[in-house]
Amino acid sequence: ENSLGQEAHAAPSVFSYFLPDFTPSGPLYSASLYSPESQILTSPKVLSTLNGMFSFLEFGLVDCYGGFGPSAQFMSPSCPMTSSGRWINKVKKKIAYGSSMYPPVANNAERIVDELDILLTNGRLSQSSRRNLIQAVQKSNNFYHGLRNAQKLIITTPEYQSTSVVRRRLGFRVTPSDLPPPTKKYRALVHIMLNGGADSFNIVVPHSRCTRTTSYAQYSNIRGVVAIPKEKLNVINAINVQPCARYGVNDALPYLYQLYNEKDALFVAGVGTLTEPTDQSNWQKNHFGIVQLFAHNKQQTDSEQVDIFQEYPGTGIGGRIVSALQKIGYETSALSVGGVSEFLIGDAAIAFLDPSMGIQKLHPIPYGRDITDIVLNLNGPTEPISGLFGESWARQIHQALSDSAKYNAALDSVELQTKFPDTYLGNQLRAIAHLIKTREIRKVERDLFYATSEGWDMHAKVGNGLIQLLGEVDMALKSFVTEMKDQNIWNDVLIFQASEFGRTTTPNTSGGTDHAWSGNYFLAGGLVKGGQILGKYPDISEVNILFSILTVFYTLSCKILPF
Repeated sequence: ENSLGQEAHAAPSVFSYFLPDFTPSGPLYSASLYSPESQILTSPKVLSTLNGMFSFLEFGLVDCYGGFGPSAQFMSPSCPMTSSGRWINKVKKKIAYGSSMYPPVANNAERIVDELDILLTNGRLSQSSRRNLIQAVQKSNNFYHGLRNAQKLIITTPEYQSTSVVRRRLGFRVTPSDLPPPTKKYRALVHIMLNGGADSFNIVVPHSRCTRTTSYAQYSNIRGVVAIPKEKLNVINAINVQPCARYGVNDALPYLYQLYNEKDALFVAGVGTLTEPTDQSNWQKNHFGIVQLFAHNKQQTDSEQVDIFQEYPGTGIGGRIVSALQKIGYETSALSVGGVSEFLIGDAAIAFLDPSMGIQKLHPIPYGRDITDIVLNLNGPTEPISGLFGESWARQIHQALSDSAKYNAALDSVELQTKFPDTYLGNQLRAIAHLIKTREIRKVERDLFYATSEGWDMHAKVGNGLIQLLGEVDMALKSFVTEMKDQNIWNDVLIFQASEFGRTTTPNTSGGTDHAWSGNYFLAGGLVKGGQILGKYPDISEVNILFSILTVFYTLSCKILPF
């Protein structure tokens, strides 16, 4: 999972590791081509996958220097630190769970490369790539090292990583220039996506002084076995006009409750996406096929693009914010610690970091030569008629190497003081806090971050599962806010949480809830005008929940905290 993004029998959801209709930004999107695997092809995964393959070629199937194999902690000999300690084939057979014993027929550089070209790329290796590989073999100490170097380098090429015919052109890809020192005050936007459709009617619950159709009694009657007992709710005042004067926050969120009372957090009720006011009588006639209201993938796309009429095709609301800020002179970065998301897609490149491992360095074997420049040359610029899948790979590895150099240097230079929970979301918010602390080193003035929490699609036994996940959100949020206050930057950070849709108010026969429309989400930040519920909390009856007029809350962030 950490290396390839695909652990056997451990898919992150019922939709497997990637969606069949996923299209990454860039040339594939422009050509209307699908590339499902690109959904997990982030910078960390590109480098960790290559390093795992390098390790296999060098040591066999062990975990030395990013290898895919079992732990080498108690191996004897241990992973070699110097070239003089390199394992010979006899050692590999003893220690590794398999190794590459490929014996080429060829005995010189040109023939070795040609043989690998036929075997691994079906003879599609470009002439420039062939020359680079031959030179690498010729500069090696001996035949064995030359073979290993050729094998390692050829698997980094677009010809190997795709079935495209690659047509190279002269020159080099443009590299990012060094940024000037920032001149504007820093601010950050952190988007937390609860993937699966969170049951947010058990997060904010009608409590007291309510109208008849939105009372706690009505809520408890409709929700039945999934209703939160009244004694498990922390009471908040709605402040502005709502169907209830008081609501209850699930007591699995004690810190979010504290932030609300400190006026550092607010809730937005009835959030979702529609094309126009819609009810039970017209939604299927007018909108069926345009807004797929109950499909995870479509609603995630709609909620992250916020472009239901496709006026800005192929972009997310976060990506458009980045582009707008850059156009008016802000040095702005888009960074994801939660994998690929349409939220950040726009004109600017997105940096991806693994929340636990960051971004690995390419070829981390201590005695191995630095192959970065060769890999960059192998993935140089291409002609317009060149294969688009190969071009997409080449762009991705260029960005991965650029991100690795930039972010590893920055992250190594600072440390966090706050302890974060070792959970899926906790690790992501720790990574974001770490990145925020590097803001001056990275010379940025605006950051947009994307994080996710998984497992919210609870069609069965929603009670304990929801409590556990809410607890993880609350603990991660507490650590993050504590760190932001320690960095004296809480007033310049906005957190907003969302999910692709809400859940039915009535439970199903499995003690869970099913896909519905609107949800209730929170925003938090030092300058947020908190302690209130924006929007209108929906009528708690099932029909009105399913067919209420919904709102999109992303635009509210600009009104609450100028960005």
